[in-house]
Amino acid sequence: MKLLDRYIIRSFLANYLLALGVLLGTYILLDLIVNFNLFAHGAKYSSAAAWPAFLGLLKEIISFYMYRSLVIFQMIAGVIPLLAAGFTMFRMTRHRELTALLASGVSLYRVAAPIVLCALGFTLLVVLDQEVLMPHFVNQLLRKHGQVTETLVRHQPIYFLPESDHSLVLASSYNPQDETLDHLRIIERNAAGIPTHRILARRAVWRPRIGEGPRTGGWLLSDVVRVNDRRGTNPNVRPEPVPQMVYTTPLNPGQLKLILRKNAVDYLATEQIDRLILYSPPALRLQLEKIMYTRSAQLVINMIMLLIGIPFLLTREPRRLVGNLFGCSLTTGLCFVTTFVCFQLAGANLSPFLGAWLPVIIFGPLAVVMLDGIKT
Repeated sequence: MKLLDRYIIRSFLANYLLALGVLLGTYILLDLIVNFNLFAHGAKYSSAAAWPAFLGLLKEIISFYMYRSLVIFQMIAGVIPLLAAGFTMFRMTRHRELTALLASGVSLYRVAAPIVLCALGFTLLVVLDQEVLMPHFVNQLLRKHGQVTETLVRHQPIYFLPESDHSLVLASSYNPQDETLDHLRIIERNAAGIPTHRILARRAVWRPRIGEGPRTGGWLLSDVVRVNDRRGTNPNVRPEPVPQMVYTTPLNPGQLKLILRKNAVDYLATEQIDRLILYSPPALRLQLEKIMYTRSAQLVINMIMLLIGIPFLLTREPRRLVGNLFGCSLTTGLCFVTTFVCFQLAGANLSPFLGAWLPVIIFGPLAVVMLDGIKT
């Protein structure tokens, strides 16, 4: 690595950390000002316990925003490299360093190369945040302001959950801690969606291993009644209940955990969303596909915004730098707004794939044309 590369990378990294700190700190400060009453709600202060209560409140706020920073970073990740590149190029232009480089025969593309490579490296951090860190801390990310110390174990009902064999699953409550379903009802259907049988059970407990074979897991049902709903069956004939029954299905507690987290699907890894699609109705499946496509397209858009901004920042004439900064803000802002609109239309007025990748199709060629027009 040459001296020029080390100098530009060192300056870019310093400006990246500065931009990250400013944006992250500003977001947290504004959010804390708006929602501070939610943290302080229910806190009891007295002359004897004022200091411990304050420390407890401060600990709760730090714990909340420590995990929330993962989401905030995901939101501002596309703007930070552009700001860092702007600070770096502005400083080099102001101190006539670009003029000296041009006089020595160094191309402006050579100056931009270390910045682009560093931005690609930070894109890997975005992927690490989305695919590893956020899915690992999804429980903490689901908490709202002022709910840091509340329990996360909640019993949730299951409503008409479709399975891969066309059957529907209903339960009055699911306990994720004990992996149990209460008052279970399974409506078995054929490929045409016509009910054939009903399985009614007072309780179902997940057993990781039941019997031998590749599919060893299943639900152990208690107080089970299986009702025949085929056409021509006498409805007055009541089937005899059985004490226990094993029901094998691909729907396990891991899948239920993903399905019940559909409101927090943005925090799940792409592999988890892909598995969640298999057990989702068509309407929800479109939204899940939209998240998958927009997630990958956003990484490309972040790099395109940087490549669009670089031609404005690399200028031979320092007097034009202020005007170029305005043009850079206007062009990248248009790219940001277009991306936001297309992402909102994806899965509704546009197909998830087209809505996600349409901004890339529009602004990708523009970035190439602008880079080609740099006067080196």
